[in-house]
Amino acid sequence: MVNFKSTQTQEAEKSVFLNRILFSSLAILLLGGLIVTRLVYLMVIETDELSLRSINNTLRTQSIPAPRGLIYDRNNQIIAENLPKFQLEMIPEQVIELENSLLHLTDLGILSVDEIPIIKGRVQKQRNYQFKSIVIKRNLNERQMARFANNRMLLKGFDIKSRLTRNYAQGEIYAHVVGYMGSISSNDYQRFDPSFYTGKEQIGKSAIEREYEHILRGIPGKQKLLVNVRGRVMDEIEKEAFESGNNIVLTLNSELQKTAYDSMEGKKGSVVAMDPRNGEILAMISVPSFDPTAISLGLSQSEFRKLSNNKKRPLFNRAIAGQYPPGSTVKPMLALGALDMGIVDSEHFHTCEGEFRLPNYSRPFGDWAVHGSVNTKRAIQASCDVYFYESAVEMGIERMSAFLKKFNLGEETKLDLGSEKAGVVPNQEWKRNNFSSKQNQNWYLGETVIAGIGQGYMLATPVQLAYATSIIANRGYAYKPHILKQINLNNSNEPLSSQSERIDHLMNIDNEYWDVVFEGMKAVVNEKRGTAYGVFPENSDIAGKTGTSQVFNMDKRSGNDVPEELKDHGLFIGFAPINDPEIVIAVIVENGGGGRVAAAPVAKQMFNKFRELGGKKVVESN
Repeated sequence: MVNFKSTQTQEAEKSVFLNRILFSSLAILLLGGLIVTRLVYLMVIETDELSLRSINNTLRTQSIPAPRGLIYDRNNQIIAENLPKFQLEMIPEQVIELENSLLHLTDLGILSVDEIPIIKGRVQKQRNYQFKSIVIKRNLNERQMARFANNRMLLKGFDIKSRLTRNYAQGEIYAHVVGYMGSISSNDYQRFDPSFYTGKEQIGKSAIEREYEHILRGIPGKQKLLVNVRGRVMDEIEKEAFESGNNIVLTLNSELQKTAYDSMEGKKGSVVAMDPRNGEILAMISVPSFDPTAISLGLSQSEFRKLSNNKKRPLFNRAIAGQYPPGSTVKPMLALGALDMGIVDSEHFHTCEGEFRLPNYSRPFGDWAVHGSVNTKRAIQASCDVYFYESAVEMGIERMSAFLKKFNLGEETKLDLGSEKAGVVPNQEWKRNNFSSKQNQNWYLGETVIAGIGQGYMLATPVQLAYATSIIANRGYAYKPHILKQINLNNSNEPLSSQSERIDHLMNIDNEYWDVVFEGMKAVVNEKRGTAYGVFPENSDIAGKTGTSQVFNMDKRSGNDVPEELKDHGLFIGFAPINDPEIVIAVIVENGGGGRVAAAPVAKQMFNKFRELGGKKVVESN
């Protein structure tokens, strides 16, 4: 049966169909118009902006680290150099799962767990610098590189790069003088212009490396790289070369430096040797020491913590920051002061019965021996405490303090190493400023007595004692101590040499009084009853003074039962040749006992080596 629609129904359906076609056509036209309009907008109006965006997304500017300047000793022996090492770097933007990636690196034995928070901190600090690599691990060994290579597909954003790393050829011998390198911190950026660094290199953290950072660092280069959307480098567009850092030459002599280090084997303390004619430091060591290369290559947090917490304090530079009672090494200075003030007559003999008493003091001040009849020369020679107790009381603490300060004690020497301590030369004002209790602020006469033998509150560093000895050797003047000898500028054939700065300290002292002090110090080494007699060969052309500084007040009869850390420090100061000094030496051996047994033999080795190296007759035997 055929069902025919009415004419009216057919017309209605035709109308609906036509309307649908019309609506679809209009929609298509509208959509097409929008597309065309957008294309016109993008192609015409935003062309410049989009082009710029495209360039920024494909071009990356990258810094090129500059090689650091080298460090030499005075004879051009290398002390610090740059060697290629492999290190693991990371571009944070390319790392998908940072936490998992770092944990994976620990599983591979490349990182330790305690390094992960440090790395995360670096990433956080660098969040404003896109596509800038971060050093994850320095000095990778072959096994670590092989393991990384086998897992490279799982460690996107990480890569191994070859970089120049600081190496110290003579390691521990120069550690405290030259210093070490470390990663750049926010504090470093406050000290130096960040434009000189790429973030990949290291910066000087101590001593010469830190003090002359502005000389040793170079100027980084730049390169423009074409990269794809994944950050992969496609091509180098432009390159600006780096400028290497300047090389520097130090005043140190490597042979003297090694002799000083070897002579202190198994000991704690410091040796400083100085040329009194110009202030050049010839040798400076602090023991125990450390390996600066290991630190520069990168110790783990636990390894560095272990080194820092070591009870023997290997990181501590005793030469410039170790403060010790100078003991009897101040006696030549105080003898000169007593002579100049008219307190003593060099020819007048005093009687030493082994102790000194003050009125209203029940306990006497002891001497280490009964010296009998002594004048100024013999008092220095035999290190008679009683003689200097009496001189100290007559002098008074204010005059004593003022005179010792003329030898630059209680003041920094301004040596170009930084982190130097000033020591202490006490007086009444000092005590008022350093004690809170009213009772403790009072200065007592007994404190003046013990100050007369370099004990009590008095403190000095080894470099201070060396400088003070140079003032004695030069009869009143000295040259400011320094370690930099010259800078070899990259842009000049002429080196920039450091200038010696003369400082007059005691130029109004009668030469006759200097003669007495020189005779006393010569007798210390060369005459019987001299506290260093027998240590050096007979007729040595050396003037010296031993010292023993008490660490803890206890009965000397305790002997070997005294714990090592409570034993006396041994000291020695000296210069040679006597009438034309070329070298001064200061030695401190911590807890080594007396100056004769602990410090004088070290000084002997130094004088012998100096003679071997061409110094005038420093040690001469019959």
